[in-house]
Amino acid sequence: MAEMAKSTKKKEPADAADPAATAARAGMAAFSPVAATAWMEIMQEGMRFMNTRLQQDMEVQRAMLACTTPQELMHVQTEFYRKAMSDYTEETQRMMRLMGLAVEATADEAKPKPGRDLDDVPV
Repeated sequence: MAEMAKSTKKKEPADAADPAATAARAGMAAFSPVAATAWMEIMQEGMRFMNTRLQQDMEVQRAMLACTTPQELMHVQTEFYRKAMSDYTEETQRMMRLMGLAVEATADEAKPKPGRDLDDVPV
């Protein structure tokens, strides 16, 4: 009886529990020209922000090395943290906006098109 129960069980694919295979399937399902364009814009924005922040970080290091009193150093560090928090807040908002637009564009592309085209009827 136990053998019969085992034989009637539906076998799962070998990669069903493999997270990498699951992620690969999800990635392939989500790929579209609209999604690819959206991700490229998001990646470009991230790289632009990182480049700008690294340049600003280098400028702050130069300014800190030029300080001659603890008060000057404290002022430079305070301004650095204030500017960094502001920049990261603005970038988070910008990225959220880009991601929202990407989701909207991908969802619009996935919506079924009403009606039929004249050229989809076999002759």
